[in-house]
Amino acid sequence: MSNVQCAQCNNKPACNADSFFESQLFCWEKDSNKWAAKKGKKICKKEMCFIGVDKNEMVKGLVQGCGKCKNQQNLTKCTNCSAFLCNTEAILPPPIKCHFLVSNFQPHIKINKICQHVYDSCYIARDLFGRVEQNCGECPLKYQKCIKCNNDFCNEESLIPLTIIETTKITSTSIITTTTNKIKIDTINKTIATTKPFVNSKARMNKVEIKTILIFVFILIKILTIL
Repeated sequence: MSNVQCAQCNNKPACNADSFFESQLFCWEKDSNKWAAKKGKKICKKEMCFIGVDKNEMVKGLVQGCGKCKNQQNLTKCTNCSAFLCNTEAILPPPIKCHFLVSNFQPHIKINKICQHVYDSCYIARDLFGRVEQNCGECPLKYQKCIKCNNDFCNEESLIPLTIIETTKITSTSIITTTTNKIKIDTINKTIATTKPFVNSKARMNKVEIKTILIFVFILIKILTIL
């Protein structure tokens, strides 16, 4: 009988009716690292069931079982109850609600999302291209621009305006343009400086050639005069 729920009675004939079984306290049981809860197989003799969230970040999840919250360790949002299989998520405080939008999910439409009970916050982030991501939980480490908040639907786009990213892009472009102009001006100045000596050298060569021709003509005239 170890695999089924069992309640035992011996106080009167035919005592093992459905009503007797349902009057006994059974609790849902679940560890934080398990996906689904299972019905407890034994009657909870501690007279209380509980459900709460494990605070351990590595295995954050719901914990359910037999007992009182004050006797549990590392649990938040813990709630007690004392009815048949009463320790469900329904008795926990309402979970936070966040805007949900992820760039690589289709359709690319923002929706309102009821988060799981393990989350206490919402976040909004923008990537290098200005694309928005909104979801439940903490800021992912991959984003440099990300803001976390703790109220329903608080992760609005206005928390990280797109104009901040656009201004940064414009400033960067201006710097590049200015630098390019400086490079162009320096190149022109160097070209002019290099050209001047070349022009002067060419002028000097022309003067020498003219003088040589004049001397040659003068000598030729003298020779013809003698003849």
